[in-house]
Amino acid sequence: MGNEGTIATRRSREPIVLKPVPRSPWITLHRYLGLVAIPLLLLAAVTGCVLSFMRPIDAWINADLFAQPLAAVAAGKPAPDVAPLVDRFAARHPEWVVRGFPLAVAETRRIVVDVDRAAGLSGPPVDQVFLDRFSAEPAGARFSKAAWNRRGAMEQVLELHAHLMAGTWGRWIMGTVAVLWLIGHGIGFYLTFPLKRPFWKGWKRSWKVSFRSMFAKFMLDWHKASALWLFVPLTALALTSVALNFFDEAYAPMIEAAFGDDEHVAPAGEPKNAPLDFAGAVATARAHAVREGIDWQPASVLANPEEGTIGVTMTDDGTVNYHRLGPIYYYFDRASHAVVETYDPYHGNRSLAGYRLLYPLHSGRVGGNVTILLIFLSGLATAGLCVTGVYVWWKKRKSRVAARRAAALRRG
Repeated sequence: MGNEGTIATRRSREPIVLKPVPRSPWITLHRYLGLVAIPLLLLAAVTGCVLSFMRPIDAWINADLFAQPLAAVAAGKPAPDVAPLVDRFAARHPEWVVRGFPLAVAETRRIVVDVDRAAGLSGPPVDQVFLDRFSAEPAGARFSKAAWNRRGAMEQVLELHAHLMAGTWGRWIMGTVAVLWLIGHGIGFYLTFPLKRPFWKGWKRSWKVSFRSMFAKFMLDWHKASALWLFVPLTALALTSVALNFFDEAYAPMIEAAFGDDEHVAPAGEPKNAPLDFAGAVATARAHAVREGIDWQPASVLANPEEGTIGVTMTDDGTVNYHRLGPIYYYFDRASHAVVETYDPYHGNRSLAGYRLLYPLHSGRVGGNVTILLIFLSGLATAGLCVTGVYVWWKKRKSRVAARRAAALRRG
């Protein structure tokens, strides 16, 4: 009896070998989903990495427009508030209709003002004017729309990333690639599970990369480990890619069905003696936020002369950013100075919160520089997964072809 008990105890401690689960269909599906998606997925990954730093790259390659001359900065005068400067520009240059501008502009930068030409005027295409940070005089202009030149280069990269510069069809194609990526990503995660127990000990190997392995083994290990370590951000990228590319067709109707339309439009009120200017709109927005108990600062101004409104965006630090769910928008009637529209995803507007969730997550701006860096690394990892995936497929294909030829020779 004693010996039998000892034998039973020893056997119970031995690893249990599970019957192999038939994985070949999943491996085949993972392989071919990846091969179909890889060309455009690699393009999206590389352009996405570039877009992580879209603003600084744009300012760098167009430094002649963005950078304030050092002589003006060295004069030692404090830079005036931006909104009164743009009011001055608008009064002096009626040939331009101001559409928007940021409020936090460093002394070493010019003020970027989005503009249209006034009705009836013609000239070269221009949609941005760059104002001297101290005098508000125009110092440069450009047409920022997508183009293969340095003025529109970053917008061109954005168009390529979003829809291949092919409009709706391009967006649908990229959305389909995102769906294939999401499915293949999930299957790949499942394929990292060990067939034998103990589970955690076996799965632990999938998270490791041995730099002493043969190159083929190293590439396979890298393919698995990078996908596992970045599984959460890669899944978020894939999900938000699907939602953004099929926003009108699927995501927006789903959000509207779930939460309804919470948009609130208030009456304009009685006209004041003087129409609201940009500086007045900023002050009004700051006071309105205090009344609402919101400790945020004005970040940018948006003008819509056709509707007679001025919008002010409010952010947590007074800079144009998409932290969390992005800015709060207050729109004021220019005649009455009253708040006529509010877009606030943080205080009851659930549908707006649902819409706003996508871009901050997809771009990494949801948590500032840390999450931007995480998304950048995820883009690099996605590009790496494309390269290692093709390599692993190619090496295994060579083995499969050689095995088939050997079998054919034996039969012959």
